[in-house]
Amino acid sequence: MYINAKKHLLSKAIMKVAFIKVIAAFLEAGLRILVKRRSWAPDMMDIFLWHTQVALSAIQIFVVALIFWGAHRKLKHYMSLVPEEDRRQMEFLQEEAIGKNVSSLSIASINRLLQLWTVIFVGAELVYSFISIMYRRFIGLLMDALSSGEGMTDGTFVIIYNMTHGFKYIEIMAAILLGVVMTGIFLNDRFLKFMSLVILVIFLVSFGFIEMQTVSFMGREIGVVWTSIICHATETGGLFLLACYLAIRYKGL
Repeated sequence: MYINAKKHLLSKAIMKVAFIKVIAAFLEAGLRILVKRRSWAPDMMDIFLWHTQVALSAIQIFVVALIFWGAHRKLKHYMSLVPEEDRRQMEFLQEEAIGKNVSSLSIASINRLLQLWTVIFVGAELVYSFISIMYRRFIGLLMDALSSGEGMTDGTFVIIYNMTHGFKYIEIMAAILLGVVMTGIFLNDRFLKFMSLVILVIFLVSFGFIEMQTVSFMGREIGVVWTSIICHATETGGLFLLACYLAIRYKGL
């Protein structure tokens, strides 16, 4: 069967997640600007910034889980209004009575997409947090090698840091793009599939070929790693645009 075409459970949930990630990104960026640190060391090596990042990740996972739990609860309520054995017949009746104004997807398909995005936002974020911990340990070992004078220069460290930074984000990028592609498959939407491919190509090009840039901001030298920029832009602005696109283009999504 179909839910009311004006109900937008999935797009609203994605929109809320985008807002949560934007707020977290601004908080983290603000703290990085305020906290003084060694100019050559990555921000993640500052113990205060690191603990803040871990805390923000934990809060994000908890809040996002609540958001999708609420969406699942609402959808379950709508599904319970009609006995399971009558839902298929109700779907036919809705298609005949409402016609083109019926929701873009059945309630069963929306339920599957909600489960998919729940796994992406909660499960993938947990994996990303673990990868971040391991990556920080790896960078710590590189810094120890640099400080002990074992043949590694500052320039070599920057090159290695930039080249390996993409590994930290590739899992969360793959998860989000997979979610977009699967949503496009459910909706038979070529635009979503194409945009996923475009973002993937941009990320891989920045991963493999674009070097880290240094910019001055408020009297401080900031290293810009493009894989990081693309990933954070995708999980904030990209998710916001996705939610708007789904809500405007599709009914009941």
